[in-house]
Amino acid sequence: MRSPEEVFEDIEGDRALREREIRLIENIAARAKNEEEHNMLHRSLILLTYAHFEGFCKFALLAYTAAVNTLGLPCREACTPLVAATLGKVFAALRDVNSKHEEFARGLPEDRDLHLMARERIFIDRFEAILATKVELTDKLVDTKSNLNSVLLKRNLYQLGLEYPVVEKHRGNIDKLLGVRNAIAHGDRLKVPTADEVQEYTSTAFEVMRFVQQEIYQALRDEAYRKRGERAA
Repeated sequence: MRSPEEVFEDIEGDRALREREIRLIENIAARAKNEEEHNMLHRSLILLTYAHFEGFCKFALLAYTAAVNTLGLPCREACTPLVAATLGKVFAALRDVNSKHEEFARGLPEDRDLHLMARERIFIDRFEAILATKVELTDKLVDTKSNLNSVLLKRNLYQLGLEYPVVEKHRGNIDKLLGVRNAIAHGDRLKVPTADEVQEYTSTAFEVMRFVQQEIYQALRDEAYRKRGERAA
């Protein structure tokens, strides 16, 4: 596995590129020759900043899943959220009401308790092999749904076993980012942000991006992907 520092550098590089592009548009807007051009650039800057904010969060979370996947960590050593995420197909088979014991499929096709017991027995029989399954996180675990707000960020962190409650102290800022972006993206022509509002918006985006970056680095450094008894002292 790559070191937490190496993953941090990748995420830092992505964030720096995004911030640099946003700052470039800010500088161009500051030199706008007329009010129409100035307003257009400010509205565009809001949309660009949100796109980079959402894109960065997805990039950073995927960097975490990729780092964990390279470990080849068996489920018996991994934290509960990652085990649950890895065993999705196993649990789906356990819940599949159409899966019936071959001996009773014709004679007792509607005996749900019996067929559930059969599936549970298969699960128990394979339990040791299941525990030996290597953690493998799919990219589908990271889904911003093109409207990343505080609840969706919590959802993504929760699914990856990261410290999702800490998002709450950033909730107001995160939801404000989405609200302002939606006002412009959905045709609010009267919404022309001032230079101060744009500065506040971009600063908020950068703050939350740094927060996400730090949380991922901390999780890798503390081996949050392992169950507590398996973590390094």
